[in-house]
Amino acid sequence: MIVECINVISLKCSKCEFSADLSTINSFFCPKCGSFYDLILDVKSVKGVVNDLSELKSLSPCIKRSVVLGEGRTPLINFHGNLYLKLENLNPTGSFKDRGAALAISWVKNVGKFKTVIEDSSGNAGIAVSAYSAGAGLKARIYVPSTIPEGKYLMLRVFGAEVIKAGTRNDAHRKATSDREGLYVGHVINPLFIEGMKDIALEIVKDLRSVPDTILAPVASGTLILALWKGFNELRELGLIDRIPRLISVQACGYSTLKDMVKTYYIECDHPSELADALRLTIVPRINQIANAVKGSSGFNMVVGDKALVKALKELWVRGITAEPSSAATYAAYRYAMKEGIDLGNLVVAIITGSGLKYVKDIGRLIAT
Repeated sequence: MIVECINVISLKCSKCEFSADLSTINSFFCPKCGSFYDLILDVKSVKGVVNDLSELKSLSPCIKRSVVLGEGRTPLINFHGNLYLKLENLNPTGSFKDRGAALAISWVKNVGKFKTVIEDSSGNAGIAVSAYSAGAGLKARIYVPSTIPEGKYLMLRVFGAEVIKAGTRNDAHRKATSDREGLYVGHVINPLFIEGMKDIALEIVKDLRSVPDTILAPVASGTLILALWKGFNELRELGLIDRIPRLISVQACGYSTLKDMVKTYYIECDHPSELADALRLTIVPRINQIANAVKGSSGFNMVVGDKALVKALKELWVRGITAEPSSAATYAAYRYAMKEGIDLGNLVVAIITGSGLKYVKDIGRLIAT
């Protein structure tokens, strides 16, 4: 039997365990304690119905997709040896955030009671929310740090978003969450973003016809690594895989929110990163969940400096992989592991999360020098 999606049971507060109906909420913050929700799905109802991976089309919740721009089903390529790259930079607006935005904005469109959505972002999430909001006929207001790359800023404007520069990345988060003139759909707390990204796990297993030994994922807000953790756990619960890959979080120097929580390696880390704009975040509401995912998969954390980023970025671009610096962090981490003899296993996947085409002039200068 073909299964297209998994039914929603409820929202559940991650702190006080208050339950809410997804169809009736007016905020993604718990009304009892102010914390964030997790989405509970009826995975058990699918167990036994799906007998193999070919019968499972998606791990996403059963929410009508009201706006679709061609997100997902990104290529998985063998880069060299035991390393595969998952090219999330080839999503419609150039990042994995499209998957989460597609689900979150579809839900907003479906409920029909919000005209404006609010997000804070270093660029990619805001661009995704802006594009899908434009497709859904909604207004988007995006709070960004003043250091946002010009290419990302221009994309936000082209998609019709109201863009507010707000100092640091953390300032943007604080101002967005205090804005009451629309619905805050922020990817840092919104469970629909995580749910929309889970199919990355399913696609990897289907394409490899196996479970990789290790996956390297960039971490700022942590939605990607949480989506992988949840996705692989659901596949195991369904009996479709028998193990979960080791998840390695990759962060930027100066922004390692996990350094005191999990084992951490430092790679040419002599000053806070100026290049990894998508990883410069220190307000991370789901930090405990992220640490649990890394530790629960027997993974660890790797913190990458700008010198290592540039080396990795150059190797990727000369091979035709148009990664942004923040996504090149996963390849930089892989290079370090190979050099230092850190065993990642026989089958490794590094996720290229965002496109460098959004600021190709800057990357061109980096590679040239």
